[in-house]
Amino acid sequence: MIGLRLEDIYASLFLVKCDTILNRANHQHGEKQTKMTKFCGGICLFFVLICVIWAPMLIYSSGNPTNIANPIIDVSVKIDIKALGGRLTFFQTTACEKIPWKYLKAYNDVDPLDYLGAYNVEDIQLICCQPDASTMWLVPPPVQSRFVRSLEETEMIFGKMELILNWDFLRARPKGKELVKYESPVEQCPSVENVKQVLNGSAHSLRITDAYPRYFRVTGSGEVRRLESSIDSVSGELLLNNGTPPWWSFYDTNPSDLAGCQGQNGPMAIVVSEETPQGIIGETLSKFSIWSLYITFVLAVARFIRLQCSDLRMRIPYENLPSCDRLLDICEGIYAARAEGELEVEEVLYWTLVNVYRSPHMLLEYTKPD
Repeated sequence: MIGLRLEDIYASLFLVKCDTILNRANHQHGEKQTKMTKFCGGICLFFVLICVIWAPMLIYSSGNPTNIANPIIDVSVKIDIKALGGRLTFFQTTACEKIPWKYLKAYNDVDPLDYLGAYNVEDIQLICCQPDASTMWLVPPPVQSRFVRSLEETEMIFGKMELILNWDFLRARPKGKELVKYESPVEQCPSVENVKQVLNGSAHSLRITDAYPRYFRVTGSGEVRRLESSIDSVSGELLLNNGTPPWWSFYDTNPSDLAGCQGQNGPMAIVVSEETPQGIIGETLSKFSIWSLYITFVLAVARFIRLQCSDLRMRIPYENLPSCDRLLDICEGIYAARAEGELEVEEVLYWTLVNVYRSPHMLLEYTKPD
């Protein structure tokens, strides 16, 4: 602690010495401040405050020069039915093609209402999945029977069963949030009786209306949302194929979706994957939301400004010194004694310096101009 106090005293005296030489030595009483001084003290401070406010917004905006494209590299789709007795996956596929928007020829057919006009073409992809599941339906009949009974109990208690559709998107960045998930319950679920008929073979398919949003936006911070301006949803049919073994299929019933996917009528979606900053700093910042960055950044700067501007009256005896040459000589004497190994002299000089700072009268005497 003694060394830290000495360094703090020496640093403050050095600043006082610089202020004396650069400012007070050439300043006459009653002399106006120069325009350059006013400019640096006022306008520059204003721009610093503007930067404090706008810097977090620039980092998360599309105008950030460090941003690079962050496309979707893998997709999976899953349809689950949830009941009191658990949750079963009916349809799941990872066989999805990612088509960049710039290579798509049928812009107007796929996006007729131009929801994507405000977005960069490099950030948009059309996801086209195969209608047949990539996994087989291998649930034993006893499990199916118990699950149907659980669905009936769920319908009696809650009025309907819960059908959940999941989209999983994998990207290269940000680190730690490469995989983003969208999970949403379907509002207009098929009836339990319809599910029972499909499982026992008396019916072939389940009609799912407004199964999921047609447009997704994956943010730079690692969240997936419905595209704000769009209201379109995808409807389809969930079909159980009675093969050996059986498997499920999901067919998109919207004819306009077939144009972009070249006739492939499985699950489809249009995804806007926002750009993310590159580099270690960019990847670290992209893990946090703009609110957390604002709180951290603005509070840190506000704390720094407050430390610089608070208790200014308490600094007058130590910063507005007429002359600090004698005190600097004592500090340099302490350093010289330490270098020569004269520890006793060093300690005597140190406590002399401490006593000067403890006594306003001695401080005034030691800082009188020559």
